[in-house]
Amino acid sequence: MADSDKKPVLNLVPAILTGTAALLAALTTVYVNVRNDLKSEVASPAAVTVTASKIASAPTVPALPQPLRLQLQRIAVQEDGAVGNADWRFAVEADGQPMFALQQDSMSAQGGRNIVVIAADRDAQATLELAPGQRLPIVVKGWRSGWFKSGSEPVVVGEGVLSAAGALAPVSVTAEDVKKGSFTFYFSAAPQPD
Repeated sequence: MADSDKKPVLNLVPAILTGTAALLAALTTVYVNVRNDLKSEVASPAAVTVTASKIASAPTVPALPQPLRLQLQRIAVQEDGAVGNADWRFAVEADGQPMFALQQDSMSAQGGRNIVVIAADRDAQATLELAPGQRLPIVVKGWRSGWFKSGSEPVVVGEGVLSAAGALAPVSVTAEDVKKGSFTFYFSAAPQPD
């Protein structure tokens, strides 16, 4: 055989690599099988059986109420109840207890001016406690100020529910006649640090 008929050693590299990979796969399989056989020989601990009576007699720790900070974020005005701008007073109650009140002047339903953002430093927040699983009704009442003041009964009323997770959907606050006032209140209810 002539020197020109011999194949270069470089042509053998793919075959060597393939053979090495197959050898490693076979050795890994043997190792895993032997290792699993050794694990099965170790005695497993005895199962512990707990009856329902033992669970019932175990002392339970009652979940503590979660302190939440209820804060008014913004008010969307659909109808301000006036020809021009209107001044409004609002009161927020939780479970029949007053939380906070605020005066908002020059509210307008005009597009671009109908969202009132409440400053964080304003007194439009309160701290309350909510027990796990409890649902707390949140009521918003509003009275119109100005030339034609409303009486002692609120012009607009709306109700939402605060859940134990601190979730509160936007609260629709409207009058019986929507043209006399219609608002949407957006609250946040964040856990209060101890």
